[in-house]
Amino acid sequence: MGRLEGLKKNILMIIPKDYYDEKQLEIPREIFLKEGADVRVASSKFKEAVGDNGGRMIPDVLIVDSIEGITGDSYVTDGKGTRQIKGVFHGVVVVGGKGARKYLWKDNLLRILLIDRYKSNMVVGALGNAVPCLAEAQLINNLELAAAQDKYSLPELDRVGAVVAEDKLTVNDRIVTAADGDVAEEFAYAMIDLIEKTKLK
Repeated sequence: MGRLEGLKKNILMIIPKDYYDEKQLEIPREIFLKEGADVRVASSKFKEAVGDNGGRMIPDVLIVDSIEGITGDSYVTDGKGTRQIKGVFHGVVVVGGKGARKYLWKDNLLRILLIDRYKSNMVVGALGNAVPCLAEAQLINNLELAAAQDKYSLPELDRVGAVVAEDKLTVNDRIVTAADGDVAEEFAYAMIDLIEKTKLK
């Protein structure tokens, strides 16, 4: 039996609309599902996203719909009919990949969603070069964390006084960060440890 089985925990995984990192999405997603969470994948566009290595993923929801869902169960209508959005996301994971910088870093809706979830005592996490999304949301100011160490990410983290740790995985209060997909499994279980303790709301 999964650790979140019967606890009605919902996890939102956000991917760039193209060029997401397959390991960072697929490994945690599989673990979250196996442990009994309701997992939704969100993106800024309702289209098939292409992974860095040719993977394919059609998002379940749009980021904007996920924000509407924060206030309770809501119904969203699009070309495919009306669908219900789960009420509360107890965990939000931002997945990196080559597209993260282009499509997610400056996404205002994502920033609002991350701030809201953290302020609501829920859990937020990011992997690889999606970690700067947390900087944009002002959630990692002066923290030591794990992140991709590339020429684009480092200045963004530096801007908010965040320091990249030697460890590939860090947990600060309710913020989990991972350097890359190599620690995706450990990342998933660190998220589960925290999500297990969240209130249902």
